[in-house]
Amino acid sequence: MTVNFNHSISRLGTQAEKYESRQAVFGRDDVLPMWVADMDLPTPPFIIEALKQRLNHPILGYTQMPDSMFQAIVDWQSQHGYSIQAEQILLTHNVANGLFLAVQAFTRPGDAVLIQPPIYPPFYQAAQLNDRQLALAPLVLVQNQYQIDFVEFERQIKSQSVRLFLLCNPHNPAGRVWSGSELRQMAEICLKHDVIMVSDEIHSDLVYDGYHHTPLASISEEVAQRTVTLSSPGKTFNLAGLQIGYAIIANPTLREAFAQTLARAKIDDLNLFGMIALEAAYSSEGRVWRRDLMTHFQTNIECLQLFLAEHFPQVKLIRPQASYLVWLDFRGLFSDHQVLKNWLINEAKLGLNDGESYGEMGSGFMRMNIAAPKSTLEQAFRQLVQAKSGLKTL
Repeated sequence: MTVNFNHSISRLGTQAEKYESRQAVFGRDDVLPMWVADMDLPTPPFIIEALKQRLNHPILGYTQMPDSMFQAIVDWQSQHGYSIQAEQILLTHNVANGLFLAVQAFTRPGDAVLIQPPIYPPFYQAAQLNDRQLALAPLVLVQNQYQIDFVEFERQIKSQSVRLFLLCNPHNPAGRVWSGSELRQMAEICLKHDVIMVSDEIHSDLVYDGYHHTPLASISEEVAQRTVTLSSPGKTFNLAGLQIGYAIIANPTLREAFAQTLARAKIDDLNLFGMIALEAAYSSEGRVWRRDLMTHFQTNIECLQLFLAEHFPQVKLIRPQASYLVWLDFRGLFSDHQVLKNWLINEAKLGLNDGESYGEMGSGFMRMNIAAPKSTLEQAFRQLVQAKSGLKTL
């Protein structure tokens, strides 16, 4: 299987959020969009072929989920040393949806939910939109990588009587891969205080060489019994539009509570094409695809790092250990976040994710999506260099 990841594909006219929402999000529709976390790269051809084969049949009716699809999830997770059973899997419509369901299933209005900013906005929303309190245990930036303040982590749990911890593993937006020892220490604190853990592991298949993803629930059987793992092939295989997600829950009591929440929302199964795409993605062909994809991402990150070193040495790249999302620290170049936003949008004409949407700690930061052909990065570089001439601080 040979895929040209540097072939540019127009997404205009496909209702792609990344492109069609530019005016609403950035106030202009001519920014180069490098924000929404899907890829400007082709969905794998073997998945497209599986969908086409199903379309040879003229009826798209109600469909039951086959045992083979659940077994594909079991087999795929085993790559991470995570041994699960098919009956432990419940289906959601995406991972963010799973966060909301977990908050509804395991907490009550007024309960406290712990998160670690800077963090993906739905972590905030899952608590706030369900009338839960937020407990914040901010990550600490040390030598250009985020670390956990375990003292503050436990202090927040104790002081706010936290019931639920939402973990991003690997981390979004910074791409941090948590080590087994870090996960174990967080889990031990949660177990000590009877806190249920929910681990968003959607970026777990996008880990770079030299790092290893450890599923939180694989730490021990005791941890597994207090953990809900959320995942999806959506990020790895560019399937976000099919709304695929699943939860893995070993504890029967927690699984039943989650299942009841699903039932109250009448969420039963995946859609027909989500089912087909998941099983095709989690195949031997999917493993080869992922390897080649990671090589492309690695090249793009290195190009970005070299570009910044030459043209914008004041901007620090928080080099991701996983994911195609890059967290950029502009604080050495801009002291005012609004000025930074205006410059990127109106001078560089780049559409990036606003760092402040990840919490107060995101002020001065932006998230860039590098899951694109090399030509897209080169266009972004040209626009940044052109906008640089207007910056008096350089």
